[in-house]
Amino acid sequence: MQGSRGEIVCCRARGRLKEFGIDLLVGDLVEADPLEKVIEKIYPRKSHLTRPPVANVDQVVILMSIIKPPLDLVLLDRILISAEASFLDIIICLNKMDLSTARDEDLVKEVKEVFQSCGYRVILTSAVKGHGIDEMRKALQDKLTVFAGPSGTGKSTLINKLKPELGLISGAVSRKTERGRHTTRHVELLGLDNEAFVVDTPGFQRLDLKGISSKELSSFFPEISLKGPCRFNSCLHNAEPGCAVKDAVQNGEIASWRYEHYIAFLKEVRQMEKTYFHKKGEDRK
Repeated sequence: MQGSRGEIVCCRARGRLKEFGIDLLVGDLVEADPLEKVIEKIYPRKSHLTRPPVANVDQVVILMSIIKPPLDLVLLDRILISAEASFLDIIICLNKMDLSTARDEDLVKEVKEVFQSCGYRVILTSAVKGHGIDEMRKALQDKLTVFAGPSGTGKSTLINKLKPELGLISGAVSRKTERGRHTTRHVELLGLDNEAFVVDTPGFQRLDLKGISSKELSSFFPEISLKGPCRFNSCLHNAEPGCAVKDAVQNGEIASWRYEHYIAFLKEVRQMEKTYFHKKGEDRK
């Protein structure tokens, strides 16, 4: 816990909080007894993420690298859905621009244009060269921001660039798997300048879509949710006739890879729904 003058105070939770089933999360605002060093109260949370487990987050920076590891657009869209479902502001950061070659320029340009057209802010950075650091610093000001993305994309290195005295450990990417090694072992709240706080989280390679229904999935794809009208109000933009979304994909108004990800996620969600209702039916027997 951080004290009123900025000092760090180690506290434990009062026993009754645990008895009531209240778990502390990184980012919680609490009331503590400074003498007993015991947390007495947890204030209501304005937001709550499950993975990573963080409270009171203002925005998410989804950090992906261009190469080493290669840009994973499927995982990026998965994280976007999770952030959208939590009603958080989103910044997409494409890091390691210093490693990009002429062959990567077209990909970077397309990805940036697609997500900007969806209303997302996209920042290009190089934690090594310092490119885009000032823009990122301004974007973090007066915010509690969670950094999310797979291992090896440079989260710890970027945060070190924002505040070198933190001295976070960063790791190299495996040549064999092209994946990063986990250097952040736990969720930690870090204070930067300008009243900015960031949460450095362990990287992850996969994010499930539990809690997302097939009917609401399209609402997490801005370019799909705003397109229409389709012939049927219940259109899932898959096999239905008279679908405005499929027409938009054919006309190049919606990126084909974004639509392909949507269809793959839709199949995944519908399979989970089928399994859930089947199990529910079995339980009733």
